[in-house]
Amino acid sequence: MSHVVAEWAFTQGLKKLREASENSNQSEIARRIGKSRATIGHYEMGRYLPSHDSLEIMLDAYGHGDRATYYRELRDRVEMHSPDWWEDEFPEHFPPQSMALLAGFEYSATDLRTFEPQHVPELLQTPAYAEALLRAELADHRADQLTLHLRMLRGRQAILNRADPPRIACVLGEAALRSPVGGPLVHGEQIAALVSFANRENVDIRVLPDSSGRPAGGASGFTELLLPPDIIQDFSDVVYVATPVDRIHYESPDALAVFRELWDRVWAAALPAEDSVELMADLARRLTKDAS
Repeated sequence: MSHVVAEWAFTQGLKKLREASENSNQSEIARRIGKSRATIGHYEMGRYLPSHDSLEIMLDAYGHGDRATYYRELRDRVEMHSPDWWEDEFPEHFPPQSMALLAGFEYSATDLRTFEPQHVPELLQTPAYAEALLRAELADHRADQLTLHLRMLRGRQAILNRADPPRIACVLGEAALRSPVGGPLVHGEQIAALVSFANRENVDIRVLPDSSGRPAGGASGFTELLLPPDIIQDFSDVVYVATPVDRIHYESPDALAVFRELWDRVWAAALPAEDSVELMADLARRLTKDAS
C-alpha cells in the first residue's frame, strides 16, 4: 500500500470513528489521553502520530477497542514511511497533494472503474496523446511543468505493467474516440493503443455511442478506485473527479452511491466489449490511412 494512502486511511479513519461515536468531543478524548484538544486535531490531520497506548484509549472511547490491532498496524505503516515511488523522483513542490493521493490510490487499488466522455483516460494515454492534451491544458505553464506532469503520468501508468495490475473497466464516450487530439497520426496511434489495452485480461474498454445520449449527471468523467478491504478496512472505495482547478475525491457513502448509480447506467448503455473493440479498430485503421 502507498504511504500516502496509509496516512490518509489512518487519519480519516480515526476522524470517522470519532465523529460517529457518542464520545465525539475532542476535548474529552484529549483529557483521557492527557493531551490538549488541539492534539486530537493534529492526529486527524496527520501532523503527529498517537502512541500505541493513546491510540488504544481513543479507540476504546469511540467504542471500537476491537479495532486496535488494525489501527496499530496502520499507524506503524505510516511511521515507517516507506517512500512512495514519486518522492525521490521530483522536486519538493511536485506533485501537488491531490495528484499524489490519486497516484497512491491508483497504486493501492484492486479495481478501477473509469467513465470519460471527452478524452481517453490518463492511465490509457500514449505519450504523444498525453503531451498534446497537456500542452492545451497547461498553455500558461513553463516547459518544465509540462515535463514534470508527463513524467508523473508515466510513473502512474507503470501500475498497468506490474505483475499484479489492477482490473480496469472503462467506458469511453464516442466523442472521446473522435476528438482529434494531436492530429490524425497521434490520434490513430492512441486508438490503436486502446485496442491493444482491450486485449489484456485485466482491461475491459467499452464505448458509449452518441446515439445513447448522455446519462443524467454524466457531463464530466470520473474514476472509482476500489481499495483492498484486508488492508483498508474503513473505506471500500473513493471517486476522483478532475476539474479545471484541481482533482477532487469523494469518500462519503452518499456521494459514492451517486457515482455508482451513474456507473451502472453508462455501463449498461455502452456497447458490448467485442463491438467496442471492433469500432475502435476500424477507427484506428481509418486514422492511420488518413495520416499516411
